[in-house]
Amino acid sequence: MSSKLFLNLYWHMHQPDYRDLTTGEYVLPWTYLHAIKDYSDMAYHLEENPKARVTFNFVPILLEQLEDYAQQFVQDDIRDPLLALLKKSDLDDISRSQCELIVQSCFKAHHEKMLSPFPHYQRLLHIYQLVQPMLLEHDFHYLSAQYKADLLVWYHLAWCGESLRRENHVVQKLMAKGVMFTLEERQQLYSEIGNTIQGLIPRYQKLMQSGQIEISTTPYYHPILPLLLDFASTKDAMPDAPLPRNLRYEGGAVRAQAHVEHAKQYHTRLFGMSPNGMWPAEGAVSHAALSLLAQQGVKWAATGQGVLANSLLKSKLSAENRYEYLYQPYRVTNGKDDIICFFRDDILSDKIGFEYAKMHSTDAVNDFIAYMEDILNHLPKQKNGVVSVILDGENAWEYFPENGIYFLSALYRRLSNHPRIQLTTFSEC
Repeated sequence: MSSKLFLNLYWHMHQPDYRDLTTGEYVLPWTYLHAIKDYSDMAYHLEENPKARVTFNFVPILLEQLEDYAQQFVQDDIRDPLLALLKKSDLDDISRSQCELIVQSCFKAHHEKMLSPFPHYQRLLHIYQLVQPMLLEHDFHYLSAQYKADLLVWYHLAWCGESLRRENHVVQKLMAKGVMFTLEERQQLYSEIGNTIQGLIPRYQKLMQSGQIEISTTPYYHPILPLLLDFASTKDAMPDAPLPRNLRYEGGAVRAQAHVEHAKQYHTRLFGMSPNGMWPAEGAVSHAALSLLAQQGVKWAATGQGVLANSLLKSKLSAENRYEYLYQPYRVTNGKDDIICFFRDDILSDKIGFEYAKMHSTDAVNDFIAYMEDILNHLPKQKNGVVSVILDGENAWEYFPENGIYFLSALYRRLSNHPRIQLTTFSEC
């Protein structure tokens, strides 16, 4: 019998808390912008490829903000100043600071893939570059209300995911019109942004309930668990690193446990079941951190290839041949509680994150499949392997043409139909 590869594609979704703790106002817009671009598109790819199976990791503080944005739309009480300006009725009647927010925010996108493809958006940039030297002491009177309206619309259109551009009639209509957007059109776009954000968590719930995806979590506010538990764990990875004078973070063990418990409770409330797995923040693990997860009933965790290689070397075992040590899960125990640990294939994960955007999608997918088949060819006969591809699920795609739709669609399709590669989730390995 031929060997088979079980492939875990693991997409990590994380944004820090962008809210001002005193006012509740959002100081940066990245949560809602990634929502309409990446979180929406990543759900769409699975909906369009029902044979594909993957795992998503959602950090609780990101989900909390998505819920908050959804509620803001329900109440029509937007606490994100840039989003609020999109639907403001009179853009002549705004302050200098609001004008400054528009022009300083609305060109923040990857210009090659998100601005240059759109001539009308490019023209807005060229106008600003022409006028900017004349804007003495932030005097924005050279920029009309119509200019600000068009800039706000184009910024949000550029951040719309490819699924919205292909499926949403309002987005399509505005992109076709290109200029002189009315208040009604701005409000229509605002409403579609709200509909998209409000629909995100239910879409992922549905994908999870169908068994197509697994959803894991991270300790609540994304803390580095090993350091909360013991500063000396730094020496495991960096033996020469200086340490703080205090040996331990005061109350760190209690805080670490609270982060894990709170994350599990929040996940259960949102998705109706306790998470089987966790991605420790930044993939940072130690024996104590994994023991804590195991004690809290977490069944699996994942981390980096380097962690495994260094652990093997520290145990006087070989880490020379990745075909022999990497493509299998490991059981970690403290003698009482066990947890299964999966380890990232750094080469293949980084190919998606940093290399494939520069290639034609067909060539990139062919390279991915060839890499997987090379692993298959090195496995002992009748022995199956487990490959874990783990990376950021939100930031890589803006460097791909059309937010990665050609690459991801082809990748899911090819993998779903490969006779010896099986897309799976961590809990099923």
